[in-house]
Amino acid sequence: MKAFFTKMFFKRGNLLILSSILLIVIFVIGGIAFVNLMGRNMVENIREDLTKTLELERIKLAASINSEIAIVLKMAESPLIKRYFSNPSNSELEKIAFDEFAAYRRVISANSIFWINDIDKLFHSNVNETYLIDPASPDNYWYAMTLYETEIYNFNINYNPDLNLTNLWINAPVFDANKNAIGIVGTGINLSDFIDPIYDKYLGKANMYFFNDAHEITGAKDISLVINKTGINKELDSEFLNILEEITDLSGDEVKHFYSAGRRGVAVIGAVKELDWYIVVVQRVSVISSLRTSMTFFFVAIMIVMIIIVYSVFAVQELKLGKARAEAAKEAVISSLEYASNIQKNMLPSNKIFQTTFSDYGIIWKPRDIVGGDIYWMKNFEEGAVLCVCDCTGHGTPGALLSMLVVSTFEETITEYTYKDTAQIIWELEKKLAATLNARSINNEEKNSLSIKDGCDLAVMFIGIDGNVNSSSCHTHIFVCDGKDVLQIKGQKIYIGEGKIKNKDEIQTKFFTPDPGTKFYIASDGLFDQPGGAESAPFGYNKFKQIILDNHNETQSVICGKVWSAHEEYRGEIPRVDDFELISFKMKDAVKKWH
Repeated sequence: MKAFFTKMFFKRGNLLILSSILLIVIFVIGGIAFVNLMGRNMVENIREDLTKTLELERIKLAASINSEIAIVLKMAESPLIKRYFSNPSNSELEKIAFDEFAAYRRVISANSIFWINDIDKLFHSNVNETYLIDPASPDNYWYAMTLYETEIYNFNINYNPDLNLTNLWINAPVFDANKNAIGIVGTGINLSDFIDPIYDKYLGKANMYFFNDAHEITGAKDISLVINKTGINKELDSEFLNILEEITDLSGDEVKHFYSAGRRGVAVIGAVKELDWYIVVVQRVSVISSLRTSMTFFFVAIMIVMIIIVYSVFAVQELKLGKARAEAAKEAVISSLEYASNIQKNMLPSNKIFQTTFSDYGIIWKPRDIVGGDIYWMKNFEEGAVLCVCDCTGHGTPGALLSMLVVSTFEETITEYTYKDTAQIIWELEKKLAATLNARSINNEEKNSLSIKDGCDLAVMFIGIDGNVNSSSCHTHIFVCDGKDVLQIKGQKIYIGEGKIKNKDEIQTKFFTPDPGTKFYIASDGLFDQPGGAESAPFGYNKFKQIILDNHNETQSVICGKVWSAHEEYRGEIPRVDDFELISFKMKDAVKKWH
């Protein structure tokens, strides 16, 4: 019986089934652990970003408020303004005082001030007489509060529905020599101008609220919350309500953070002591958003490779059983690689983006094997387009895996804030590859870390709608042809992915303004390093430059085709040594927006 089960277990079919089950179990368990890890990492990253944003914006608001308060208090202590408030009917005093008010208005950041004297009760704003104050009106509660209950200054908030603005008013009483209140001076800070840019620039899907000791919202993107004095507890999820119990313990510049159940959300809170307010920023993280990282692509790619390797091993074993079964196994492996090739091709930018951006273009992309390590990426933005041409270490499946990581990094890091800075794009890729591939740390702190010497050569170009071009490149050359000569812009001799670059400043950026119709070419070393000819020497740069110069008046697709034909003729019977990639384009005669 034991011999029977041993025989059954080691049958290839049964072993394949057991291996498949084991792979599925590993994939499921690894996937669950990976999702959980990515979620926690993203929450921690969000917490750090929100904390930095909160601290920065709190400092900016406090600095703005303190600056305005200092100017308002200086106005309140002005002897000339006090004389004018005591005798507003004196036209000579009024003229001099109005000149002084105008001077204060010029130095205040809002460029707007107001004043009222308690004799004629006329509200003035920016040297323009506006209306008569009625102290008995409930809308003017601040008048009596400032004049008779305030010693130095106070704040009040109101919303102007006509202008859709929320203003924080700084009100200071003016006293005569006998300490009698004789008027009010002040200014307003537009909270809408302060809060809206924070959402536009930093917060994305996060929500930020200001609220006071009564837990009433005093600042938010949704202005109705301020108008209705909505309680902050109505906007916070139940899991975050406990932060209201902690605010009394906040001291000075302290910032606290709180996590929701399962760490699927984070809240950061701090005090704005100048206003006796608090500021809280809240963001939740979904499972899908936590997986939108380059590491997800890398994890899936590794699992695909594991599957391919396992089934490839079984395919090799099957070769011993006969040619027919061997051919079937080979076709299965090739089918998997062809499917991977389709995935890689789908990662390339569409022809439409090149047609929209350039007057003419030509592309030849030919992996040495079914999949390869050469890749290109392009995207249009409001003021121009970014083109990245990369040659990843190796070819075949390893190169293809690395190219997937490179493209996912571009998708993640090239945004509307970074697309003009080609050196920054390469710096972000360097950091991501060095960290992901366990290369030595940038500061050489991890002396014993595993060093995987994989990475890429690349060129990054920004082509502006104004006709200006800037570029950064590493080991990859850019060729510029105007029909008379070919300029070769050499790439720096630095390698991306090893972690040896210490900072962005080591990466050079070159700027130039080409004439309309100028043609650009970027090729991987699979063209230039290919041996051939009688002496098996490399194809080199000179042959390439002569071809593009001699055929300058042809279309880009024709020129690229002639380069490929010359390359194939030159190598003859010698096998290709690397992937082949050639991207070319012609600048538009008339520059315009592409959106």
